[in-house]
Amino acid sequence: APGQYMEWTLGHNDPDGRGNRRYFTLASSPTEDTLRLGVKFYPQSSSFKHAMLAMDGQTEIVAAQLAGDFVLPSDAAQPCVFIAGGIGITPFRSMLKYLLDTRQRRPITLFYANRRVEDIVYRDVLDQAYYDLGIKTIYTISDTSSLPQSWRGRVGRISPQLIMAEVPHYQQCVFYLSGPPSMVESFRDMLAQMHVPASQIRTDLFAGLS
Repeated sequence: APGQYMEWTLGHNDPDGRGNRRYFTLASSPTEDTLRLGVKFYPQSSSFKHAMLAMDGQTEIVAAQLAGDFVLPSDAAQPCVFIAGGIGITPFRSMLKYLLDTRQRRPITLFYANRRVEDIVYRDVLDQAYYDLGIKTIYTISDTSSLPQSWRGRVGRISPQLIMAEVPHYQQCVFYLSGPPSMVESFRDMLAQMHVPASQIRTDLFAGLS
């Protein structure tokens, strides 16, 4: 189902303490013929990430244990708010691509926070979801020192005021939070202050990004 994850094993020489296995959410939709992952690489990445970056057409990586309940609600009429931080956009790319390919209109609003404009990914799918399905993405950038003059999105962090302005009926929504653990926890605390019941909050943690 869109939004689920798999366990990935990549054998490589001299693995560090984090080993040769990771859990990655699928960025691809079940409607697509290929599997797609959204992975962020850092200069001081783990041995797993270094091996992944060096993969070629002959490298074997083993995927198993398809699982996860970070999926679309069964009720297509349920209003949803997606909140993504950085590479946490991955499961939402899967969901929106699935809705595009199956031509499903759903009442969804996506908030997508990044440090820099260059960090935005999957904009082609997000824009198509808006034009074809009316699913709006609100982009916001936290590092204002690097903003291009052409930027027309929001700046700063996702706040209660921003959510209430864009989604006045937010208390009727199911919230999906995806990103680094600290960011997801801060979003959860923010929603609690907005009196959103815990039963209306779903989380997908991207732990151990290195």
